[in-house]
Amino acid sequence: MINSVSPVQLLARVTLVAILAGVAAAQTQSSDIPLLNPFTSVANESVKDIELSGKVIAKITDGDLVQPAFSPDGRVLAYSKVLSSGQFENTEVLLYNSATGKTTVLLNSNKAAKYATYKAFVTEIKWSAPKRLEVQVGDGDVGSTRLIFDPYRKRLLQESSQDELELEPMSPIYRRARQQAVSLFPAFPRAVLDNALSSSSLVIPGKGIVLQKNYAGHDDNIWFLDFQSKSIKSLISLSNDSRRAFNGGLSFESSIFLLLGNQTNSYLFLYRDGKIKGLVKFESTGMGQVEIKHRSPERVVFLVRTRDHSEKGDNPLFVFDGEQLFRVRKHAELYDAAIDPAGRRIAFCYWEGDKRHIVIKQLNELFR
Repeated sequence: MINSVSPVQLLARVTLVAILAGVAAAQTQSSDIPLLNPFTSVANESVKDIELSGKVIAKITDGDLVQPAFSPDGRVLAYSKVLSSGQFENTEVLLYNSATGKTTVLLNSNKAAKYATYKAFVTEIKWSAPKRLEVQVGDGDVGSTRLIFDPYRKRLLQESSQDELELEPMSPIYRRARQQAVSLFPAFPRAVLDNALSSSSLVIPGKGIVLQKNYAGHDDNIWFLDFQSKSIKSLISLSNDSRRAFNGGLSFESSIFLLLGNQTNSYLFLYRDGKIKGLVKFESTGMGQVEIKHRSPERVVFLVRTRDHSEKGDNPLFVFDGEQLFRVRKHAELYDAAIDPAGRRIAFCYWEGDKRHIVIKQLNELFR
């Protein structure tokens, strides 16, 4: 015997099926690839606060201080001081020795001034070896000077000039990634790939390239050239007015963080296990950059620079342990941070009034 179904019962069943289909679609919406309307999907609910530091080792407050960088053994902190006199800006490079508590001048303002065209300012300080400190000094125009010091003997070992308009050669890591992409995806336009590698990409060695094309006649979406699966995946769909929204990111274990921005905000996204979702939104000034401050097998610490280097405001600091993302809320307006290679100390560089100060602290044992 065949049961008859009334029109009312049939309508009820169709309605129930439609409701269940809608529920299923809603449950999987956050993992759709590509992610649509990405800037409305960030809820700031996935990031918890964390306390990284403990005992204060030193406070350095005698001026406007930037570019903190620990020596390989973590005992010496190099940094620069911004000096202003009328319309002219100058700089100094100093060393703080935590063992002696003393500060010494490595590059004084008189010597720094000779590298200026309109002004002299430090754009980078890094230790290339235990007894080698590299300092990049901008001239306020289109050039800069690279200085290499023996900081312990206070000797200048090498000096070389560079025109900032010159195109820097592609790094070996990017060259290898380009070769692999061309081999795996011969149909992908070479000009588009080269343009992205020079300006809007994240290379993950051996795994792939995340990029935004930013090329005339092409979309502005975020793509992943996945070397392992040998496929090209669209991760985030963007409108036609979102050119140069991709500001890089980082990879840690199986997770990829992507930073996107517009004129007023920056957005951090996570791509993992074939799914992508928005994590956190913060105010910015139309720029963005991810700076890795420390990496170990257990975690990565990174700073998101959300504004121009001379502009006040907060550049948030994050810790990711492979599963959970945490935010370090130690200072209301963090400018920068440095962690020594062994993970024992952290230097917070933060705005206090109209100047930036530095505090050196011990890192918690939990962090190590």
